[in-house]
Amino acid sequence: MAKFHYRESPTEKQKTAFKKYLSEDEELVLVTGLSSAYLRNKFVIYLFFPGLLFFSIGLGLGWLLSLGKVWALSLGLIGLSLATILKTMHLHHSNRYLLTTRRIVIKKGLLSVKLTAALYDKITHLEVDQSFIDRLLLHHGTIIINTAGLNKGEINLSYVDYPLELKNLLERLINREREQFGLRGATLTEVEGEIIS
Repeated sequence: MAKFHYRESPTEKQKTAFKKYLSEDEELVLVTGLSSAYLRNKFVIYLFFPGLLFFSIGLGLGWLLSLGKVWALSLGLIGLSLATILKTMHLHHSNRYLLTTRRIVIKKGLLSVKLTAALYDKITHLEVDQSFIDRLLLHHGTIIINTAGLNKGEINLSYVDYPLELKNLLERLINREREQFGLRGATLTEVEGEIIS
């Protein structure tokens, strides 16, 4: 039996945190974001910058304050760790994808927030872009959502875990919305590749 990775409902904490982005007639179905593999890769990159910068600052402060080699090294390692962890956490929390009963919402940013939303009845078709390495090793990819209403015509859910499963969940939500409003005849275009039922 296949394992599905998008079965969990949003937690009460997530429902409370994202309630302000929802209209009164919709409910939160799923909260996801950048894949764990992508975040791990960025963590390693952040070790070098800004991590090494803060390591150097910590060493310099230790030397200026005459703390000794061990304390200066400790201060540098604390600076490296904090900078890397905080930068990765910021990346994670500032890129969230919300699936509701009526639309998909992309939230970017923490303090200044940019929202992009697409109603399910405006989505014309979905595409999955996943390279060989992404599919076999990292298990992430990009879902391209083509819409009738946006001036660009498409929005992207970048670096999501198990994109085929998420695409299938999106299709079920879109079809449920269309059935509810009597638009069953307008079906989504099938995406080439494996379909997970």
